[in-house]
Amino acid sequence: MTQTLVYYSLESVARTWIRTTSLLERTNRQLRRKFRQAVTFGSRKGAEVAISLQVQRLHAHWTDESWWETSHALYFDLWDLDP
Repeated sequence: MTQTLVYYSLESVARTWIRTTSLLERTNRQLRRKFRQAVTFGSRKGAEVAISLQVQRLHAHWTDESWWETSHALYFDLWDLDP
């Protein structure tokens, strides 16, 4: 009971951080949210691309890069692929 009261006495931001400290849990939650939005993919490749883009977004967030910087780098990485 005491721990619950201490938890609720924290500021909102601190409560959110404490509640979501597990990086793996947070990542899984965001991936599930993305897949719920998509509902279905036209192909396996489409699902793989969606996962890759979501991981890139999460990486940008964790490293404090802007999504523009990350997506710009991703775009130029695609030029290096050999079909």
